[in-house]
Amino acid sequence: MMGVQQSVRSVRSGCAGCAGRGPSRHAGNARIQRSATAGRCDVASGLPRGTLVLRRRDRGLGAVCAAAAAVSSESLESSESSESSESSESSESSMLRCAIDVWEQPKASKMTRGSRAFEEEHRIRGYEVGPDQKTTMITIANLLQEVASNHVVSMWGRSEEGFATDPEMAKDNLIFVMTRMQVQMDSYPKWGDLVRFETWFAMTGRMRASREWSITDCVTGERIGRATSTWVTINMKTRRLGKIADHTRERLATFQYTEENAFDPDMMQLKLPDLTSVTEVDVKVPQIARVSDMDMNGHINNVTYINWILETTPEQVLGNKRLYQIEIDYKNECTSGDLVHPRAEVCAVPEAFMERGCRVEGDGCKAFLHSLSRNEEEGERVASKELVRARTLWV
Repeated sequence: MMGVQQSVRSVRSGCAGCAGRGPSRHAGNARIQRSATAGRCDVASGLPRGTLVLRRRDRGLGAVCAAAAAVSSESLESSESSESSESSESSESSMLRCAIDVWEQPKASKMTRGSRAFEEEHRIRGYEVGPDQKTTMITIANLLQEVASNHVVSMWGRSEEGFATDPEMAKDNLIFVMTRMQVQMDSYPKWGDLVRFETWFAMTGRMRASREWSITDCVTGERIGRATSTWVTINMKTRRLGKIADHTRERLATFQYTEENAFDPDMMQLKLPDLTSVTEVDVKVPQIARVSDMDMNGHINNVTYINWILETTPEQVLGNKRLYQIEIDYKNECTSGDLVHPRAEVCAVPEAFMERGCRVEGDGCKAFLHSLSRNEEEGERVASKELVRARTLWV
């Protein structure tokens, strides 16, 4: 390191290019001298730390003459040669063995199937799983909603109104709201798993549309789940059904994909029977709709209802079985402050699922009907208005 000190002193005393440029230039060289004499090793690169600092400073010393730069270069080479063995040993000792050195990141979201579908990958986070480190239906429903919203933004841009609403529809105060959803999970991803969601939609009328999802494990390539849903358009101000303008509907139709359904037709849109109270199960206290449960459409979010539904499932079922499928009919909306009354009862497994297998284990499968309602004053009487009806299958 003495060679570096001598070189720096020679720069300070003998460089004609520094003449008349004030003390600041020499102060910079002094800083180089102090860094070079530190004698410490940079662990990441295996080079003397002073050497690295000198090289960085050298880029900014445009006025230093070529002769001084050559002298500094000689000194650096001498210093590197004498300390290379020590630097190598220090670098090797700093390397640690890790279970995972580099985490594979989700791929960029993109349009697929000729820009008529949308694909997005998600890594399951720690706050999205339960005690068994596996996701729940709540997590899956949230991700389905997120992917669908991003698909909408990809198609027609971001709107300042509603939940991923078409800007042209927003001009007419129209938004899409979900009226039915069916989700089926063959297996649930675990914490840290990388999962791919693909979604597409199709117009099914002047006021209706459908949306499908396919869920795939990115590592194995196996499809682990699927979902389908029905949507209608309502007026944001009147909260009543509203028709889409012809020119808007034609534009939306250019993005639709109609060549595949997530479910076979005989397993979709199955009627959910009324609750009879004959085999009713005990449920917990009513739920209170909170401000934090509201979404950008100004009502309680769809996923919140699923959370309330699962709270009506008997604990022995929750602890010993897996939720294979959920079917939900959204009938009415509620807002923050409403008191929601839950009900649930045992029901029969639909024949369509028993006949087709679908990994339902006969007598081992349990089925439940669920209902959420709120009380509403109608004149002098109080009426119960059903918000949601659902059926869950557990295996």
